[in-house]
Amino acid sequence: MSVDAKKKMVTLTINDKPVEVQKGTTILEASRANGFDIPTLCYLKKLKPIGSCRLCSVELEGVASPVMSCETPAAQGMNVTTDSESLKKYRQDMMRMILVEHPRDCPVCERSGECSLQDRTFELNVLGHKWTTQGHTRKPIVDWGLIKYDQNLCIMCERCIKVCREVQGVAAYKIDGTGYKSKINTVTGEKLDCDFCGQCISVCPVGALSSGIGFAGRAWEMKRTATICPHCGVGCTLDINVKKDKVIRVTSNHKAGINDGNLCARGRFGYQFIQSDERVTAPLIKSDAGMENAKWNDALEAVAQKLKSYKDKFGGKAFVGIGSERSTNEDNYVFQKFFREVLGSGNLDNVANMNNGDICSKAFETFGDVSLTASYESFDSADLFVLIGADGSVENPVVGNLIRRATINHGADTAIAYSRKAVFLPEPKVALTYDYKDMNSFMLNLLGRTIENGGYDVDSAFTKSVGKGSADLAIDELVAFTKKRGNPIYIVGQEAQKHPQANAIIRNIANLAKICGGKVLMLKEYCNTQGVNDIGVSPNVLPGRKPEYRPELICGSSVIDQMKSGTAKVLIVFDEDVLGRLSGSESFRDACGNVEYIVVVDQFKSETAKLADVFLASSTSAEKDGTFTDMEGRCQAVFRAVSPIGKPAWQIFTELASKLGKDFGFKSVADIQAEIAKDVPLYSGIASGDFLVDYGPLLKSSSELKLVEPAKVEGELNPSYDQSLFSLGLYTDYCPALKPYQGGKAQ
Repeated sequence: MSVDAKKKMVTLTINDKPVEVQKGTTILEASRANGFDIPTLCYLKKLKPIGSCRLCSVELEGVASPVMSCETPAAQGMNVTTDSESLKKYRQDMMRMILVEHPRDCPVCERSGECSLQDRTFELNVLGHKWTTQGHTRKPIVDWGLIKYDQNLCIMCERCIKVCREVQGVAAYKIDGTGYKSKINTVTGEKLDCDFCGQCISVCPVGALSSGIGFAGRAWEMKRTATICPHCGVGCTLDINVKKDKVIRVTSNHKAGINDGNLCARGRFGYQFIQSDERVTAPLIKSDAGMENAKWNDALEAVAQKLKSYKDKFGGKAFVGIGSERSTNEDNYVFQKFFREVLGSGNLDNVANMNNGDICSKAFETFGDVSLTASYESFDSADLFVLIGADGSVENPVVGNLIRRATINHGADTAIAYSRKAVFLPEPKVALTYDYKDMNSFMLNLLGRTIENGGYDVDSAFTKSVGKGSADLAIDELVAFTKKRGNPIYIVGQEAQKHPQANAIIRNIANLAKICGGKVLMLKEYCNTQGVNDIGVSPNVLPGRKPEYRPELICGSSVIDQMKSGTAKVLIVFDEDVLGRLSGSESFRDACGNVEYIVVVDQFKSETAKLADVFLASSTSAEKDGTFTDMEGRCQAVFRAVSPIGKPAWQIFTELASKLGKDFGFKSVADIQAEIAKDVPLYSGIASGDFLVDYGPLLKSSSELKLVEPAKVEGELNPSYDQSLFSLGLYTDYCPALKPYQGGKAQ
């Protein structure tokens, strides 16, 4: 240990054991780290301690009364006692104070069996009350839509207030009243107006805050399966709670996952799609009477025969396919394998890539000298977060939580550049608003001013090509702040990624990162946007982002161009609503008119699925095993929680391959993972279910700074997307409970 590190350590005694801890560590943290458990109720590691319950109190030598260990820092020479007869009686009295007004209706309480108050009462052996109060009268439950509040059950621990403010950055709650009349209320005193993330429910230690969706089971009746959220690209860990093979709710573990148990509204409440009445449960084949149910073998046989006839007549060029950003790596791997090895076609793609291939499948070619996948671990050491074209509280909310954690834990700062007013708490140190149509000009000005005023050593030829930026005070403020803070992470949102000049904008963000010694993280819309491109569902790119060399498989033009020209006779779309997501989707609809045969593999009758000649019902991620790769490049395991409706896509394409004479040998997801680990170096650790993909070998080792010539854009430019929380999830259309909260606000 270095001398400086030694200076930051303190030595104290806990229960007669000498211990050494870092300065600033609380007595509670020091005790638990050294094997001494202390009961808590209001304490939660990711929140600042408040000490409202006092159960964590300990005795300090020389101090007359017990002190709260959760908020008392360990100090040099302290002598701490965490367990004694006097402490036991003190904690029992503290618990009785909490219980004196608390209803004893545990048998009908939603939180029974997972209530921290129940647990602590049992642990402390509190069997009765010493005190009485005036008669306890029940008050009506406050209904805030997705969230309900029962004042009678509230113990005023303030966890809900603190998580809303410190983690979510919303501050929707406050305490009304004093003493026994105090209660939790909204800051306005009116209807709850927030993003309905449900964080308050997750941290409530009792049943005071509960889900408005409904109470359908007890904790001990449910089986919990830890898996990965199927919505956006953050990669949050959540628990699917199942009773009698039905999903009852989604919860989270505050000690699990990159998200620390934090979830957004989609993750916590957007589970109803899994067993929606709108799910297609069996294959459908188009007839003169419309789409009719068919048996699996009959449907697969019909598709196989059609595919064989087209291949025999036209060869591999007859087929185009579109893979899925919301399905697993294993599903997508088998899909591309089916295309390349069975149909003899490399003409496949995914919607993110179709919208802009240069920042998806070709990202390591276009921006190969700068990684666009900064890890979440790097957030813990970043001094500054610069959000460009992103509202950090809305687009990927848990990324906002991670940024907020960095601001609280080590004093990082934030800056936001956005075309609209962005609300982010704590307030950004610098907030810039640019004109959307001039976004690339703004980036060039920022780059120019950074070079001119930042004091960075930049190649003179590059400096000349950029030119001097305009003297904008706000830009200069950001430049000065970046220079002062250093170590920035640039967070790039959909506004930048979907801009007509996206390539130039992102290249210039990469230039800024190189000049300032920072990192870049591209926010991703869907749970496997990164993985679908890593695993080779794109033209001319094999799994592992290796170039495809076989001439007969190389795609010379886009999927839509091949459809328009009539070269493509068969379209296979897998777990994707192209018409609902593709920019300029009418061009795709028109192109579908030139295709003779369309197969859709999906769970719902989306707009794209309505064009199908054959519909094959697939399973959701809650019904199968596999992996997703999040926006930082972390590959994480997905686990089956309920019996499948339909079939996993990998199984559908494996069976089709078999009917066309090709035996993949895949009997399980483990078989697919074994092949991926062998043939795809980037994913050699896929069987582990949790590893960070090393993109280092794909990065071009270069110190050269490059400018990308911005594309010329004609006509009026406006943001063509809705960045609201619920619009970014395909599945939320099939979640009735979320319908009144479209846009994140109660309607």
